[in-house]
Amino acid sequence: MTPRARTFATAAALAVGAAACSEPPPAACDGVSAAALTHPDRKLVGAAAPYPADGLLRGRDDELARSQVARREVAWAALARALEPVPFAIDPDAGAPAVLPRWHTWYGKDDLRRLFDRLFRGLTADEMRARAPFTDQALDEAFAWNPTAVDELDSWTVERWQAYLDALDGADELAGVGGIDRVQYSPGAARHLLAGYAPIVGCEGAPPPPLVDLPTPGPRRMVHEALLLAACGERHYGPYFVGAGETLEARVEGAATVRLRAGAAPTVDAADCAGATCTASGPAAVWVAVVTDDGGAATLTVDYHEADGPWAPCLPAPFPLDAAIVKADWRRAELGVTIPVFDTTARGLATAFAGDQAWSPIDEADPDPAAIYTLALPDGRRYRLAGLHLMTKELDHWLWITAWWAPDPDRDLGADRPPAITALGGPWRNYKMCVVTAYREQDLDPTGGATASTLAAALAAAHPGAGGPSWCSNPMLELGHGNAASSCIGCHQHGGLPETSETILADPVRFPDNGRAQVRNNFLHDYTWAVGSGDRLGRMFADHVEYWTPP
Repeated sequence: MTPRARTFATAAALAVGAAACSEPPPAACDGVSAAALTHPDRKLVGAAAPYPADGLLRGRDDELARSQVARREVAWAALARALEPVPFAIDPDAGAPAVLPRWHTWYGKDDLRRLFDRLFRGLTADEMRARAPFTDQALDEAFAWNPTAVDELDSWTVERWQAYLDALDGADELAGVGGIDRVQYSPGAARHLLAGYAPIVGCEGAPPPPLVDLPTPGPRRMVHEALLLAACGERHYGPYFVGAGETLEARVEGAATVRLRAGAAPTVDAADCAGATCTASGPAAVWVAVVTDDGGAATLTVDYHEADGPWAPCLPAPFPLDAAIVKADWRRAELGVTIPVFDTTARGLATAFAGDQAWSPIDEADPDPAAIYTLALPDGRRYRLAGLHLMTKELDHWLWITAWWAPDPDRDLGADRPPAITALGGPWRNYKMCVVTAYREQDLDPTGGATASTLAAALAAAHPGAGGPSWCSNPMLELGHGNAASSCIGCHQHGGLPETSETILADPVRFPDNGRAQVRNNFLHDYTWAVGSGDRLGRMFADHVEYWTPP
């Protein structure tokens, strides 16, 4: 990697996460900005890199609920996967490939608007009136087209494109290529939202269903991938956990066959099934392979049928396994704007949980780019990453991870940072993290068995007692009364409802335990706020449908 590309890899890995429950502050607020990844930037970056989900985590759901240490190990590993550097599709100077963290290649609202416009306008008049679903083929085509959309703009001549590349000659300019979307969606999440536009639009303005209703078991997508295989080529997937009463189905179209095996990777001599379609029943860990003799194009689809999946009445089904969403919060790296410092030791947590249960900074810091992820926009403004949030659908009720910058990163909630994070280099070693996977804390040991004394003490301070409401709150982002004692999963269960963190925390009768208690078993948009608020994707889809549908 060239020095310039290495600098870019450090500077550009910024805009990951925002608060688990907090709404983004107004755009006029000091230190807050947004700049989407543009048409030419998308061509430069290329198609978003898929999130490499761990297909066996579903089988560890109970273990993670019972072990603080196990869930923290899983969370750090998920962060490492999201932060892994991936190369640009087109290198600006044709030298060593410039890279972005995996999440920074993901799709923002402008990508989704562009994709939806192409997909919906590709329907016939009758299909528009019926709000017909997009086919897998149409979705594949649209995502392949997206990086080339700039080529259809008359204003982007060959000369202008070359001038654009030539201008990217410094770390600041390169760092802005990935854009600064507050919310970014992995390919799996983006595809699911687009595919689910009809029920999303149907729920716009409709009254929500009751708090408790029967869930609707049904298929949930695990993989959909177009492949180009060489002669005698093969591609392996999994393993995937299939629970008792569940069924996995793998099917392939094109110049290939699918092999499936429970418990180990399939081979020519050892496969439970081989053909165009294979199925397996749980409980089992299942491996899938796509193989070909002559080579060529093929498309693999893997679905599983859940026994009792979470109900998402405003989506066609819950999100797929490889769905992940990141949210970003920024602080200006100039104009005297500093980063607040919080005490997350056992004593600091005890203080935060007392009184009005609000985070209060104990100091402020002005870290340089070597200590905190820093990014420069094309107009010269510089920003620093104060906190980040990552949610992944590797668990049925999502894996919830939130992290924040700290000047003492190796203490308390950063003391167990693994080598996989440290190996990423640069400022990533300066962030602490908490995680939640269930509504109730089931670890009987308040310390979680942590070996680092400061981490053990912090976990014990946040432990509510076995069976109490689980906790995970970001001091940079969960602002205001009651938010220090809140939880990502508890808040997000209301995604899609006309609620905010303020209304949830202000009503302990409807939303007990600072909103942490589970009070519903159906989740309109499968725990996501971005459809009904924030990015308001539902309104965006509805506007397109209303505008383009003929009378």
